[in-house]
Amino acid sequence: MPALSIKAETAVIALSQTLRSLRLQHGESQAMAAQRIGVGLRTYQRMESTEPSAGQIGVPAGGVAIGDFIMALEVYGVDVVEALTQLPQSASPVSGARRERGRTPKPCRPSIPSS
Repeated sequence: MPALSIKAETAVIALSQTLRSLRLQHGESQAMAAQRIGVGLRTYQRMESTEPSAGQIGVPAGGVAIGDFIMALEVYGVDVVEALTQLPQSASPVSGARRERGRTPKPCRPSIPSS
């Protein structure tokens, strides 16, 4: 898994901290939160963690699937779809982030000069 950019890492840390705050506001243990979300306790602990996971330098929250984070936010009453639709629709994609659909081109083989 590639390392995250500084902005992406900061966003994931903020997401982890928000999740922890929401859980504490509801007076729940991590075990209770994990059960409500439908993940294991260790996965939930990684969701709240802001430490890089072993072997994944720069990847906070242990590389947990984004769907688990979305489910956790929804369990605590956050309308993720509503929040995302508030983002500007005119934001241009990051250079190189958009890829045309279709077959992946085969790499060109260097031609061998004839002797």
